[in-house]
Amino acid sequence: MHLGSHLASGHAPETEPAFIPYDPVELDEGHQLDPAAVEKRIMDAAPQVDACLVASARLRGRVQTDVLLALRPGTDPDDDHEGAVLAALSGAEAATMRRVLVLGADRELSADELEHRRTLIWQQQVAEIAGARLPGVGAAVDPVPAPTERVPVAFAGDGEGVAGLSWGQHEIWQSMTRQGNWLPLGGWRPVDPGTTVEAIAEELAYLHTRFPSMRTLMRFDPQGRLTQELFASGTTELDIFDLDADAAPEAVDELAAAVSAHYQHQPYDLRNEWPVRMGVVRQGGEATRMIVAMHHMALDGGGAETMLRDVATRSTEPPSGLQQLEQSAWQRSPAGRRHSDRTLRHFADILRAMPTPTFPPSDDPRRPRYWSAEYYSPALRPALAALRERTGADPTRILFAVYGIALAHVTGVHPVIFRPVIGNRFRHQLADVVCHAAQAGLVLLDVADATVEEVIERAGPSAMNALKHSYFDPEQLNEMTEAIGRDRGAELDIASFLNDRRVAPAADAAATAAATAPEADTPAAPTAPTAPTAPTAEDFAAARAASRFTWTQRRNDPVERLFLHVDDGPDAVTLLVEADTRGMSPAQIEHLVREIEEVAVTAATQPGLSTGIPAH
Repeated sequence: MHLGSHLASGHAPETEPAFIPYDPVELDEGHQLDPAAVEKRIMDAAPQVDACLVASARLRGRVQTDVLLALRPGTDPDDDHEGAVLAALSGAEAATMRRVLVLGADRELSADELEHRRTLIWQQQVAEIAGARLPGVGAAVDPVPAPTERVPVAFAGDGEGVAGLSWGQHEIWQSMTRQGNWLPLGGWRPVDPGTTVEAIAEELAYLHTRFPSMRTLMRFDPQGRLTQELFASGTTELDIFDLDADAAPEAVDELAAAVSAHYQHQPYDLRNEWPVRMGVVRQGGEATRMIVAMHHMALDGGGAETMLRDVATRSTEPPSGLQQLEQSAWQRSPAGRRHSDRTLRHFADILRAMPTPTFPPSDDPRRPRYWSAEYYSPALRPALAALRERTGADPTRILFAVYGIALAHVTGVHPVIFRPVIGNRFRHQLADVVCHAAQAGLVLLDVADATVEEVIERAGPSAMNALKHSYFDPEQLNEMTEAIGRDRGAELDIASFLNDRRVAPAADAAATAAATAPEADTPAAPTAPTAPTAPTAEDFAAARAASRFTWTQRRNDPVERLFLHVDDGPDAVTLLVEADTRGMSPAQIEHLVREIEEVAVTAATQPGLSTGIPAH
């Protein structure tokens, strides 16, 4: 298998070779995986399979295998095809399995097309295993919007060079490869009347010129090891989609939404495609809608705020802070290694003490395996605010405590372990950098034999340590987790994430603004704060009556074991949860988000409420 040539070129072959390189892959302890032989065994054992392709490669010292299946007509794609595949494999072969993909409805590849494009698909799949080319999200758009024209947009900016990934980049790239998609950011929006296509092209050029992360491509060596290359200049394209000048606004919105969905569904080749996809809907010579999609390695939430601010003002001041190549250099310096080592010593203490398993096997695993849901809770915001008013604790430790208690109630496992996503923008050199700097900390929280207020108090050091220890080498964490797991004779599952995306409370924002604002000539007269009125049990009951739970997606493409996003809305807090039904049944997924609300509301109205969790 000449893996290097496939990963280095990034281009489909102009002519299809007459064969696919089926070199056996060496496994541990003298075993081999012969892709052609494995395909034959799967076909013999699974009559529902019409065509099969095995892509197996040794990358970064580990063999990984993907099996792609085209099913016979009438076969349910959500049946347990993974079980049928694993039954045809030896133990050593099965240990390399990364995923079983059903081709057809989601990727629109018929069995005939699979055969005709066999070599190209094999190359693409090996690139996906390596993390060089990643699928998008959502269903394919039909028909795919075709641009009227593509306008070349040249750019040139400061800096160039090659370096390893920064810690934040590497962490999000690991998430992208685990979840099997490039985690798109972006969407579409109307633009101001009179906006020209040329103005949008200038904005696209500004993005690439100003921000090094937008001028960066990824490079993979023959073993799949990853580096990044920053370019001083280049050319991208702005897609133009024309509509009649008198087209109804609904039709314009529909086209913009279709383009956005296509951008986010289309696979991303990190080796050859700049991190920004941008399109414009044009009517009567004017731009009316703008569509943008970016892959997650280019920026995180904090970076997006800086990017939008600079784009709005067209800032020409040199970007502040350590850009990603400078971050990479410092992180590999002795000072950077010492910093990471301190964090990993803290993590090691948690890994040696954490309970196993984190998620007992679900009693109701499903196909599709991964389920997502949304819980709209008008009661959660006032409940968390009431706890803050009573305890004086900050919002982070209150959320940690409420979430930890609810998670223990649902899983029966405690102390609870989870990984809060930390923006890292409080670090001076990362405050205004447009790149991916966020990382996930590690929290082990004791929720047993205590009141809710006591758990909130316990969560204080956990929240502080999560902030302090959120800047580290993620490759080292992976290696350490595996090593400590071997020592303990257990699999250490830390794929449980909490992402608090709420805006800072108004009082915090006002205090921050006051502390950082320049002194005025005449200070404003102080305004006496108005004491909030505590919600009553009846108020909470009315709010909870408006709560809504909705299943949003079911898919076989993987997500993390458990990922909870917490978002502010105009009238409520929304909980977005994704979970693996092998670790949490659908009933447990729903129970978790409802239990978060239940714990917060009950504790808000009943001081001294016990968690109801006995000590071991």
